[in-house]
Amino acid sequence: MNMTLSFGPPLLSLEEYARRTGITIDSVRNQIIKGQLPFIQHGTRGTRYINMVQLTQLCLEANTDNPHNKCSFN
Repeated sequence: MNMTLSFGPPLLSLEEYARRTGITIDSVRNQIIKGQLPFIQHGTRGTRYINMVQLTQLCLEANTDNPHNKCSFN
């Protein structure tokens, strides 16, 4: 059996992440400040981008002992 996984872009602007998740840009910024979203920023005052690769990795490494974090592909 072959399985193909397709991932979107590795980086998303804060605006695009907010649009895709249905939350406000202020909520995205607050999640970044609280350390809940991984981001990349070039330079001291550079534009921030949500690091979707790292976010995916964090989700895959989530505590699978918790039944709310389990995934099943049947």
